[in-house]
Amino acid sequence: MKKLVKILLVIAILASSFTSVLAAPDYDDTAYWDDFCSGELDNNDDIRACNAYHMYQAEAADDRIDSIKDEIANAQDDLEAAQDLANEYREKIAELEESIAELNEQIEDLEEDIDALEEEIAKNEEEVDRLNEEVLDRMAAKQGSMHFDPFLEFLLGATSFEDMLRRSYGLNAIMEADEKTREEIEALIAKLDEDKKAIEEKKTAIENKRSQLESEKEEQNVMLEFQYKVQAETEELIANLRNQEDEAVKLKEAALDKIKGEIDQMPSSSGLTSPVPGASISAGMPYYPASFGGGIHLGVDYAVGFGTSIYAPANGVVIMTANGCPSYGYLGSSCGYQYGGVSAGGNQVLVIMAAGGSIYGMSLNHLKLNSIGVEEGEVFVQGQYLGQVGSSGNSTGPHCHIELFYLGEGDMSDIPDYINRGYSYSFNCGWGSAGLNRLCANGAGAPCRLDGRNYFGV
Repeated sequence: MKKLVKILLVIAILASSFTSVLAAPDYDDTAYWDDFCSGELDNNDDIRACNAYHMYQAEAADDRIDSIKDEIANAQDDLEAAQDLANEYREKIAELEESIAELNEQIEDLEEDIDALEEEIAKNEEEVDRLNEEVLDRMAAKQGSMHFDPFLEFLLGATSFEDMLRRSYGLNAIMEADEKTREEIEALIAKLDEDKKAIEEKKTAIENKRSQLESEKEEQNVMLEFQYKVQAETEELIANLRNQEDEAVKLKEAALDKIKGEIDQMPSSSGLTSPVPGASISAGMPYYPASFGGGIHLGVDYAVGFGTSIYAPANGVVIMTANGCPSYGYLGSSCGYQYGGVSAGGNQVLVIMAAGGSIYGMSLNHLKLNSIGVEEGEVFVQGQYLGQVGSSGNSTGPHCHIELFYLGEGDMSDIPDYINRGYSYSFNCGWGSAGLNRLCANGAGAPCRLDGRNYFGV
């Protein structure tokens, strides 16, 4: 069975109500229940009560495991996002460092150009000074031959060299070639000063750009460090969640072990009783009666009034329930599989029971909508209410189609082993013509189909 392989021991981990034992039990009082369910249990009702509590614990642990898995998945997504961002920041920082290195090279080149210009300016300024000195030397020489000291003092009293030249405009001491050379050098110095200023401005712009990139790099480093922190915190969170998941798994396993112990403590029934007392047989097996048109029929139809209660023929465990089909179906309806059951079976209950040293499988079909009183995984006792007769699925009138299977020898403690064998919903006996090959009456060994009329009676 598909659902049988999904759980350990008792298929689906669902909490059972057991209203016949306790009304709205408070399972939050774990100290009480742990104490109550410790050791040997005195009676079947206590076993069922503890079974319900431990199923509740297993379901809660299972829900917690699912929740933790979701949290881990979300944390993994967050971790991957942080790692991706960190990679982006590292790549951006590497790009910025490369750009800053290029700007530093440009600044170094500009500084070399500025140094060269300053050296050239210094040389030209020295040349101007030399020419100025020559002019002064000539003027001094002229003073001795021309004997006009007052006028020389007038010249030497100039506030600048240009002023002096203007005062000596008419003197022959300054040769036109010297003045032209000086003017050219001064023009060159002015040009060099302009070039130097332009380079210094370019250098300043590059330095500003470098500062901007360094500031951006620092911002990227801050964000990178933050992502490193996020990664570390997320990895720590994932580790903690995995520890919590391990603890939840241990709790679930412990609850399942206790459920197995409770199944072990539940005694087998001495024999099978009728699940629908007072019903009449409207169709036997393995064929429909001729009045129904014949055809293969691998169960027994118990005809009785709509809503009649159905009871457990022996102690056992619920394997599957399917509920959702309208209480009244029709001929040819496939309803049943949509809710996890067998196609056309309508609302259904599937169980494994222990009675008289044998293990039996049983399926109840065509039940009334919302009448099923047990849940998957529930341990039940002989005579316990299971549901009500309906006409859901492929049905033309109220009846309960019951199929009974012989699975082998054993008692209640062996049921977990039978559950874990992975039976199909037909307990590997098939349907249709294939089902005729697995009839116990024809010599088929376990698992095989039994005629319920020979075991339940009416």
